[in-house]
Amino acid sequence: MALALMSFFNSQTRCFYFLMFFLTLQFQLGHFKTTPLYQPEHVLDASESHCLVLLPQEALTTSGRKSLLKMLSEISFVNETNVLVGAIQLSTFIWPNGQPLKINGNPSKSKLENTLLVFQQVKKDRTCLLVPQTDMLPPKTVYFQLPKNEIEIKLSDLLLDNIVAFINSHCLTFRNKDGTLNMAGVHRQYILQNIFQTQKLNVNSFSNNSEKENIFFKYCQKEDLFACDKSMEQLADAKLTTKGQTGFQECERIPVPKSSQFFQEFVSLSKPVIITGAMDHWEASKKWTNSFLRANYGDRYVHIKITSDGIYEGVEPISLWQNSQGIKIPKSVLEKLPYPDLVVVRPASLELKFSEFLDLMEEISEKKVHNISAYLEYSTIADYFPELREDITDMSFFSNILELKHLNIWLSDGNTLGKLHFDPFDNFLCQISGEKQLLLYEPHDNSRLYEAHIQEARLTYNKTSHTFHRKTLLESTSMVMSPVDIINPDLKRFPKFLDVQPLNCTIKAREVLFMPAFWWHEVQSKPNRTEHRNLAVNFWYEPFLNREFPCPECPLDVNPKYYHLL
Repeated sequence: MALALMSFFNSQTRCFYFLMFFLTLQFQLGHFKTTPLYQPEHVLDASESHCLVLLPQEALTTSGRKSLLKMLSEISFVNETNVLVGAIQLSTFIWPNGQPLKINGNPSKSKLENTLLVFQQVKKDRTCLLVPQTDMLPPKTVYFQLPKNEIEIKLSDLLLDNIVAFINSHCLTFRNKDGTLNMAGVHRQYILQNIFQTQKLNVNSFSNNSEKENIFFKYCQKEDLFACDKSMEQLADAKLTTKGQTGFQECERIPVPKSSQFFQEFVSLSKPVIITGAMDHWEASKKWTNSFLRANYGDRYVHIKITSDGIYEGVEPISLWQNSQGIKIPKSVLEKLPYPDLVVVRPASLELKFSEFLDLMEEISEKKVHNISAYLEYSTIADYFPELREDITDMSFFSNILELKHLNIWLSDGNTLGKLHFDPFDNFLCQISGEKQLLLYEPHDNSRLYEAHIQEARLTYNKTSHTFHRKTLLESTSMVMSPVDIINPDLKRFPKFLDVQPLNCTIKAREVLFMPAFWWHEVQSKPNRTEHRNLAVNFWYEPFLNREFPCPECPLDVNPKYYHLL
């Protein structure tokens, strides 16, 4: 039973409820043929991992309703591991916190006796580690109105079709009434079985000597520290850096594709790809010079990010921060942080006129100022430069397929490094000037990249002394950053990183990278030769394949918002 329920019951009662829940699961596995009766406590607990389809016990006095329940449990949804079928007693149903059952649509009591109820699975809130001390929230409950006529229930195939469709829509399943997968389910199954994976070559992201890797696993995992340190030295000698490395699988490059081809081969299968020719007619490519931007938008204020070294959102030891011992993190939160000694470093920020930012960017490029890097990043075009939207053309092969969430502009002197992270959006990264080298890592086993909550910190900048300081530790956490430094990985702490291999996707001016959601990436930008800058825009879409995070074990699955595309 869930811990949130423990306070409601004594130990003997808990044993009884555990037995009842076990019997319920046994019924679903076919060991029992009696209808399980779910108490409110069972529903609350089971809804953490299951969708429940329940008929009021008061209505199970007719053979038609009993046959319907039997059909759903033993045929239609017998192979759905996340669906439980049974009965509840409506007349006495009260949640453990004393609240009554609330059903969407507020059906009358007389109607409820002729309904089928679906208690939807409750999605875990993974965003907040500080869980409030409140009762567990009950699942959302919806109902399907059954006919009162017993003959209609017994004889209507259309009724069963409608009931199964109703359950599918609320339990996120894909079944026909005979238990087979429907066409959408078959398509989804094909997608999940054919999601793109990087080829496993004979090189590793930092080592190309398998014998040395075996030494590492032989000694380091057994905590033979002397042998481990020696093997680590050998690995360090063999490591590759992200600059100039060879041997990695390269992103496929294609000309502008047809819409159906692009969706089937890349979007639905989570496959990164570089598209050439998609920006050939963009006005932005020839129009957005620094002089044009300064003349038309110089007086507008922008929010820029600054660092001392061009590294953005890296992870480093918390001990480097001046008040690392001063901030008080609740013990309940601290215990849930797998890396309490690390922080994600957010850059400092400045508000200044766009012309001042361009001046600073050019002074950095010309080395007139030192020890500072300035970046206009994550900046929504609609908020800062809405007129520029007309100079950007949507991907002709992608119109109206997915929901656009953000259109951003990225501008810097070009010498920036975005450390290893993922974005929960399907992304078109469109390079206007300069180039970006992206090393992409699969989103399929995120334990290898140690996905987790990591505490955040923010650099501060002294405008008078022009110096950066590590002072501000935040109470928030990042959920999308990896603690692994891919250039110099700590293999004693992060040994699973040996199992990953990157996909090298380097884009130049007028090239577009499609990067599906949740692909980990580290981005090294480089300036162009004429204006010594790096300029890009990107389209972020509600992803076709989605997943919960931070959750290293959670797989990709089709986003319910796009079931109509299956």
